[in-house]
Amino acid sequence: MGKKYKRLIGEISSYTNLLDAANKARKGNPNSVGGMIYMDYLESNSLVFSELIANGRYQPGKPKEFFIYEPKRRLISALPFKDRVVQHAINNIIEPIFESTFYKQSYGCRTGKGAHAGAIECQAIMRRLLKSGDVWVLKTDFSGYFYNIDRAVLHNRIRAKISCKESLDLIEKFIPKEGVGIPIGNLTSQLFANVYGTMADEWILHTAKKKNFIRYMDDIVIFGRSKSELLELKDRFETFCLQEMKLKLSKWSVTSVSRGVNFLGYRIWPTHKLLRRQSVLSAKRKIKRYTKRGEKEKLRRFLASWLGHAKWADSKNLIESLERVLCEVK
Repeated sequence: MGKKYKRLIGEISSYTNLLDAANKARKGNPNSVGGMIYMDYLESNSLVFSELIANGRYQPGKPKEFFIYEPKRRLISALPFKDRVVQHAINNIIEPIFESTFYKQSYGCRTGKGAHAGAIECQAIMRRLLKSGDVWVLKTDFSGYFYNIDRAVLHNRIRAKISCKESLDLIEKFIPKEGVGIPIGNLTSQLFANVYGTMADEWILHTAKKKNFIRYMDDIVIFGRSKSELLELKDRFETFCLQEMKLKLSKWSVTSVSRGVNFLGYRIWPTHKLLRRQSVLSAKRKIKRYTKRGEKEKLRRFLASWLGHAKWADSKNLIESLERVLCEVK
């Protein structure tokens, strides 16, 4: 994986980096009481945590754990504000290091990428390949991705780029070397889930010799010329994932692109995109729940966000309906 990086702890623990990290953490959760208190003493807190990190004496607090149920049941681990600051400080320094190792086909949680860009690229690949013949697509994902990441394998990937012992010790305070799973809801987990997923990208590109694919964290679509070709590829990929990534494939399908593919919240055809039926039903449930509870501000924020998502699809009537509801709650 090329160059290894040493002596990063000084950059991570620097006063200016911690100031920047605190502002990022605050922006991500502006209503946090812990954040308000931390920011009231920003300069002194930054000095304290700079020294704690530099001397190896920093210890994370106990996270608050809870379940969310949309789009499926997931355990979320929410760290105290001070620990979110430290995670931002880590990410500020090491994310660019790993970003340089990611492939263009990876779209999850990356600047300049994202779900909308991934959906557009999915459709662009379909259109491009259809010019020279039939196009089929293998759609798959990993079973319980975050919960089943092998931490020993992950740390080997991290150590391939970082050799600073103090920085590695700091990372281990959030993600120990032993065991399975990384916490959903942690900033560093997003980065390290992408680091882990790069193993799949490398196999698809260099072993399977397929360049027409997209990965959004653990959701993957791979394009080919026939059903039999992609069924054989699926079996090989499944074996690789079990042996090297210690992961099982969850749902998978091989279909002609003429039938569309469910990906990133849309059903995508070469000619158009629609919102997935399940996404629309889920949105309607949230609108009904917020309306019933009289939670106008939550409803307004949700509608604004979901309207932005809907506008990337060919859903004129639904968009007009959402815009009317949004106007009513403003």
